[in-house]
Amino acid sequence: MKALLQKTMFLFFCLPIFFFPLSTAAAGISGGIFVLLYIMSGYWKNLREIPTRPWFVPLTLLILWTLLGTIWSRANPHDTWIAISRLGYFFFAYAGTTLPWNRSRFRMIPGLFLAGLTLNWIVGLCQWLGIWKWNPLIPRIGPVGYANHIFLSMTLTMALLWIAYDMRDRVLLPRWANAILAVAFLLQLGMGAGRTGQLLFVILMPLAVLVLFRGQWRYWALGGIALTIIGMGMSPIVQHRVQEGLQNLQVVSKGDYDTSWGLRVLMAQGALHMGFQHPILGVGTGNYANEMAQLQKNHILPDLPSPLIMSQPQNSYLLELAMLGIPGLLLLVWFLWAVTAPAWRLKAFPEGWFVLVYMAVFIAGSFSDTLIWGYANVFSLAILAALPIPLAQDDLRGATATDGRFA
Repeated sequence: MKALLQKTMFLFFCLPIFFFPLSTAAAGISGGIFVLLYIMSGYWKNLREIPTRPWFVPLTLLILWTLLGTIWSRANPHDTWIAISRLGYFFFAYAGTTLPWNRSRFRMIPGLFLAGLTLNWIVGLCQWLGIWKWNPLIPRIGPVGYANHIFLSMTLTMALLWIAYDMRDRVLLPRWANAILAVAFLLQLGMGAGRTGQLLFVILMPLAVLVLFRGQWRYWALGGIALTIIGMGMSPIVQHRVQEGLQNLQVVSKGDYDTSWGLRVLMAQGALHMGFQHPILGVGTGNYANEMAQLQKNHILPDLPSPLIMSQPQNSYLLELAMLGIPGLLLLVWFLWAVTAPAWRLKAFPEGWFVLVYMAVFIAGSFSDTLIWGYANVFSLAILAALPIPLAQDDLRGATATDGRFA
């Protein structure tokens, strides 16, 4: 009975990773079921394990500083609640640390991660072929299935970075299965409108090849990536989105901010202004949108002819600086570093590599999107922070060896 409870609890701990491309509601429900099973399991008694994680101090201080930020915030209750509710998902980082991990339980996370993306890819294909009418195809965005196009593009890039590792060490799937998934995900990435994920693929995949492969395999892989990038650049959707971005920047230089990139530039200017004006405390938790409206009302920043729809600057670091000042920004960077550094040192192990590629996408993607306050992003970050990276160096129950053919 205890073994069944344990397996079920781990399943629901990992299920949000499966549901994020498909249904955030289902992800939340599975997370809630995990909480109930976790209370029943008694693993919460292993609290002494939590302070051993290198991210414990910066994460705890970041949470406390964010809560304190509500004291000087002038945000409306709804905006404050959204900011505070995101902190609650870090419960999964603390709770997951107390669980009895092993290699087979770790495999559930990348397995469910790829399964969720595969199911969403099938929905996207049905959209493209006109079979699935419930979520109709939007030509400008492409066959994204149920996922947000920006989130999906970054998630697909992370999946391809993991597949590169699994092609080498075969931790989860045979190479033929990884090859099929790689082709499918590359097609979806190239046919989608997520510029952030596409750019991250161009930047991170060559770096991953340099880390993972040596000798002739490195050059074959780099050549294949170069051809992939050229093919992606030939996609009509990618070409349209790149041209659209360049046109946006051109009109911004003329003082027109009423475009996708124009709004991002305007929001970034607002965040920097708040950070410079309130460098120690910031404007308060959840108060960015309210303060942004005030800056426009006071004509410090230009008004827009269309309604202002962005409530954050599309940058995790600028949002922390604006809301919580330099201390908040430093705590965020410290926390991200504390999760990433152990993963980098143990990148030869599947646990280390999986966390590393997620953190690489999260850290780089945070320059163009506010991932730290995104529901799926912060939830995933909490789950992956709980993975037993410090234990991987002890050869966590059956670590795989690198295939000599890739040396």
